[in-house]
Amino acid sequence: MEIYQHNFKTEKPQSIFTAALDDPMMDDILVEEIKKCGDKHDHKTNVKAYMTDWQMADKPGFDRLANKVIDIANHISQKYYNCKVALLVKDMWGMIYKKNDYAIVHDHWPALWSGVYYINAPKGSGDLYWPQLKKSMTPQKNTVVLFDGYLRHGVKPNRSDDERIAVSFNLHLDRKL
Repeated sequence: MEIYQHNFKTEKPQSIFTAALDDPMMDDILVEEIKKCGDKHDHKTNVKAYMTDWQMADKPGFDRLANKVIDIANHISQKYYNCKVALLVKDMWGMIYKKNDYAIVHDHWPALWSGVYYINAPKGSGDLYWPQLKKSMTPQKNTVVLFDGYLRHGVKPNRSDDERIAVSFNLHLDRKL
């Protein structure tokens, strides 16, 4: 598994990790489940876009993605932090960003890790950004982005006519091994 570490020199060193996933069948199931669930929040959360329920981790496709994300986070914990932990996906939700949809700056504290998996990420569909780091990242199809849950982040408006489809999640410490 190839995982890339993106280091940012701030008062406290910060890392954002990315990993590519190649599972078209999972992607198809995720999109179907996201659309089947419907927009449950009517743009009333930090996500000003179509958004499913918060608790999708046990749904088809989401369960598979949850396992992959935990594997990635476990690999990062061992390789970069020399720590073996048990993690659980506490929240996982799907989103469809249509033209001009965005997410206001927020964080996911007390989550240990937060992240997003891009199923579809058309050019111009809005960068993920971290204002305190003064950094942004252009979404890439089939890419997981993982970062500390306390990092404030947002999503720039989708300027594309195409939908950006993604799944966000929070990982929490289950118990120390």
